[in-house]
Amino acid sequence: MKILIVGAGIVGLSMARRLDEMSLPYTLIERSSGWSQDGAGICLPANAVAGMERLGLKEPLVAMAHQVSEVSYVKPNGQVISKASLLEAPLDKQPFLALPRAKLLNLLRKGMDKKVRFNIQLKAIRQSEDGADVTFSDGQTEHFDCVIGADGVNSQVRGLAFEQTELEDLDVTNWRFLIDQDTSDLQPTYYLGSDSFFMRYPMPDNKVYCYAHVIDEDKKLLNINNKHFLLDQFKGFEDKVIEAINAVGPDDEIIPGRLNAVQSREVYSGCVVLIGDALHGCPPTLQQGVGMGLEDVHCLADLMEKGVEVEALLRQFRAKRIERISWVIDESNRVIRMASKGRSFLGRVIRNFIVRKQGPANVAGWRKLLS
Repeated sequence: MKILIVGAGIVGLSMARRLDEMSLPYTLIERSSGWSQDGAGICLPANAVAGMERLGLKEPLVAMAHQVSEVSYVKPNGQVISKASLLEAPLDKQPFLALPRAKLLNLLRKGMDKKVRFNIQLKAIRQSEDGADVTFSDGQTEHFDCVIGADGVNSQVRGLAFEQTELEDLDVTNWRFLIDQDTSDLQPTYYLGSDSFFMRYPMPDNKVYCYAHVIDEDKKLLNINNKHFLLDQFKGFEDKVIEAINAVGPDDEIIPGRLNAVQSREVYSGCVVLIGDALHGCPPTLQQGVGMGLEDVHCLADLMEKGVEVEALLRQFRAKRIERISWVIDESNRVIRMASKGRSFLGRVIRNFIVRKQGPANVAGWRKLLS
């Protein structure tokens, strides 16, 4: 089987590593001109760590990551609404880890430098009964038996080969950044504001991953990425939040973004299949970007290992994945909408009551996924 993998990010590299294990030939392309070091922090729940273990990378991952053991949802003033331990079944199947995204990428990139064709994009995918003719941005056309789109939530593969390509805009603008700060007494802490949200998540080497978002229907805040705006936006939050924003140095990057979700439930089209955020990109409320992506990789690779022909392989892949990925997208969107109810006093009371009764929303989601 001749395979094309589009996207050399976390999921694309993981797919390539599985194919290497099976000695299956592939072409791996990446639109960037070289390895990038972009991104802030990344949080890996137990299913993500299990996926890394199947790649044979759990031991070096644990050595470079920070393990967390508890999650707290709090009010802006720091008063705890609900907290949960990550050391109880079924959450204790694997450690919950966190690390800078660049470190995770560097781990996956080891030995892969000569296996990636950089600075290449897709121009067209023309499918026939025996596969797909893919035209690249350099003008070359090659034939493949299977095309795997691992090119993120704004997937070019989805745009070229699928019917429903639009993303759902969830009316939320967000910011991510890493700071240097003592993490000795810090566990993941999520601040639920009225129309805003702030997260402090400990990383290795006394770094803290901060994530902030604000409901922003008109996208007025999308291009703002300075700490003075964030200080003003979160001035009603406790001192630890203000200290975190103030810790952003003049050379530190604040990465703005927008919360979108894949609307399509098309898993494959002909011989073209989507995995990772290209398939199920959604808000990071359950922190499932890596976990679900690695589940896709191992599910697809396991089917390939059985020698299933392409049409049956992709049909079986969809059957095994569709219910789980649909639940993750819908639940992630639901949690964002529930959080937005805090704009009214009654909405905040109801939202906080639900959190107090059911526990932190992400932990509840992890329990379901791990069960």
